[in-house]
Amino acid sequence: MRFRILCAVAAVAVVVCHPSTAFALKFSSSFESIHLDARRGDTQTRSFTLTIAKEEHATRFRSKIEDWWTTEDGKQSFYRPVGTVARSCGKWVTINPVEAIVQPGGTLEVRVTISVPRDAATGGYWSVLTVDELPPPGPRAGVAMQFLASISVGIFVNVDPVIRSARIDGVRLAGDEAAVRVRNTGNAPLSVEGRFEFLRKGQQQPVATLKLPKTTLVLDPAPVRLISAKLPAAAALPSGHYLVRAILDVGLDHYIGAQKEMDIRREQPARAPVR
Repeated sequence: MRFRILCAVAAVAVVVCHPSTAFALKFSSSFESIHLDARRGDTQTRSFTLTIAKEEHATRFRSKIEDWWTTEDGKQSFYRPVGTVARSCGKWVTINPVEAIVQPGGTLEVRVTISVPRDAATGGYWSVLTVDELPPPGPRAGVAMQFLASISVGIFVNVDPVIRSARIDGVRLAGDEAAVRVRNTGNAPLSVEGRFEFLRKGQQQPVATLKLPKTTLVLDPAPVRLISAKLPAAAALPSGHYLVRAILDVGLDHYIGAQKEMDIRREQPARAPVR
């Protein structure tokens, strides 16, 4: 069974389970995305590194370049062959080595070389470097379940001039969540973070503030993202009529925002019957 990690953690424990044993393959990495600004005809090289703990066994890894995007609600990610996404930079990328064995305490270094075509259109492009842990060679006795890591690190290439622009298409409350729908109206991926503020009528200070998860808003196959977060507890944000503000930082020299008057109805916990 394989678990994929996308640019989210600094260390991973991969557990391999057998009928009578269980152990963890431990390794670490910065897991930072690769970002570069380039001109047509440029060639630049970056590196991805992954270090195995000294007490672990030798492990084989295989690397590849893939296209990546998510559903509008961000709950499901897709990884497909290079060229699936129109704004993919995957065809510009070569990697070395493709496959390597890392000894205990050793470091895997994958060199990522990006060569921008001279006829590339301006704007932002993206793909991912995926590094898969391969199972040990040879047959295994008995019934076993093996968990293997698959790490995907974003590659983002900007070809000047880059236009960064976004707008908010809507704000909504659904159940116990608040959500804002954001549209990328520029020509490059955007890093989006922000918050909701909930204000009573006539007040300047919010009753409660809700931080939104940081996300990347790409362009293809759809330039929209519904960013949501669970509402604060009812004690902090009780039922009532509020002015709900969504305030977003999309990497510009100013925030973008929207506000809407909305009713919030919180469910009350059931009372124990009186005896």
